[in-house]
Amino acid sequence: MRTNHHQSVLGRTRPPLTVLCSHGRLQRLLADVLVPTLLIVCMAAMAQQDQPPQQNQTARRLSLTDCIQIALEHNRDIQIERINPRIARLTLDASYGYYDPSLVVSGQHEHRQEPGGFDPADLSEYEMHDAENESVNVGIGGVLPTGMRYEIAGDYVHSFGLREEIDYDTYRVVANISITQPLLRDFWTDQARTTIRINKKNLRISELGVGFVLMEVVHRIELAYYELAFARENLQVQRKLLEVRKAFQDQAHQKVIAGALPAIEEKLAQAQVAAAETALIAARNAVSVAENELRTLLGDDFQSSEGVEWIPADPLLVVPEELDLRASWQRGISQRPDLAQLRVEVEKQDLNVRFRHNQLFPWLDLVAGYGRRGSSTFEQRLPLPPQASASKAFDQVWDGVAPRDLIGVIFTLPLSRTAERANYRASKELKEQALLRLKQREELVMREVSDALVTARANRDRVEAARRAAELAEAALEAEQQKLAVGQSTFYVVLQLQGDLAAARSQEARAKADYNKSLSMLHRAEGSLLERHKIDIEYK
Repeated sequence: MRTNHHQSVLGRTRPPLTVLCSHGRLQRLLADVLVPTLLIVCMAAMAQQDQPPQQNQTARRLSLTDCIQIALEHNRDIQIERINPRIARLTLDASYGYYDPSLVVSGQHEHRQEPGGFDPADLSEYEMHDAENESVNVGIGGVLPTGMRYEIAGDYVHSFGLREEIDYDTYRVVANISITQPLLRDFWTDQARTTIRINKKNLRISELGVGFVLMEVVHRIELAYYELAFARENLQVQRKLLEVRKAFQDQAHQKVIAGALPAIEEKLAQAQVAAAETALIAARNAVSVAENELRTLLGDDFQSSEGVEWIPADPLLVVPEELDLRASWQRGISQRPDLAQLRVEVEKQDLNVRFRHNQLFPWLDLVAGYGRRGSSTFEQRLPLPPQASASKAFDQVWDGVAPRDLIGVIFTLPLSRTAERANYRASKELKEQALLRLKQREELVMREVSDALVTARANRDRVEAARRAAELAEAALEAEQQKLAVGQSTFYVVLQLQGDLAAARSQEARAKADYNKSLSMLHRAEGSLLERHKIDIEYK
């Protein structure tokens, strides 16, 4: 009987079966092989009886596309990595805060009394004072993206009091605007602008990191999916083997009862049934482990899907694919997200070199300013209080009665610049290091692509060889069964050929799974995995 699933097995020569012709050697075979095997199987059967039977187990059929879609929404690695671009975006937004203007407002009231006296250094101390000052200062200042520092300020002062029996009242209003524009150091770049540009690069790196993690998760899902598909096929192979061997055991039992077959032949059949049961238990365990791996990648919480069998809806197929090493190299160098991240790292270091080179220059700042002043003062002797006008002072400022303007340059030259020179040389070394890291990763990517492509070719050949091996094993079993039917063979040989056929079918399924895994490794190595699954990444 042939099935649709075959496994390859290497051809091997079987020893002559003359061992069955000696009664003493048969006894040793029973003692050394059959008895321990039967004891192990009996213990396994007793353990299974103690376990509660699985009831109401449902099946969930998932295609590879379904698994990837679920993982995009629920995989923990993806969820964690998606936060990084948001953090980088907020960090970039925060770096623009350097250009936020600052508003400074201050106000104070001062009462001052001087007893008077003679001071040769300050003749004003001769006079007696009893004065009060009320002042308000308002200013807005900040930095522009060109590096220009600006300040807009206004001062209001009201002074009144008594000086040598003269009562006075004064209002003074001043409005100023001043700017400072660097012309050498901090002109084409400065610390703030460099930080913003670097944070933009960091944002891009974080976005590429999401793409890299997506690619890694999809790759791992493919590996887990193909492994589960193999485990399921292998489980079917082992179930079929156990079914065939149990039927063969029943046939042997009937012949022993009829006296047409010695009892030792039935013992051989029982031993092979026990071995098949052991292999079936291992196959079931492999299915459970493969299911758990896939569930973890899909972000399953294990509680909501307890008792659910995960069955791959896509069979293990061998789809021929053109394997071109140079084309894969080119795709890998141009599409790999990790390589793109390292290229951005080089750009970051280049920004740092530009900043450190700018810091080698002296300061040459252009300064300019403009202002207006206004005042109103009134004095008279007691007893009538003076009355100055605040509105008069503000009108003078508005009319520009007392303007003031300023323009000039400030030149500052550090005498040593030891730190600046050292920082510049260090930035150049960091850039060279980043370039070497990029070159190293490119070489590793080319090796990954080469290894994956060679492995894919080998596994493709394995599939063909395994298919032929399964066909030959099935043909050999059918021929031997026909010989057994006419008494020209033994139960032992047929049992061995049954195991060979099951092993060949299992190895064929393994070759198919490995071929699909190697293709996934190749697509990951060349950075085309997301594109092949039509996954696009958009950032807001």
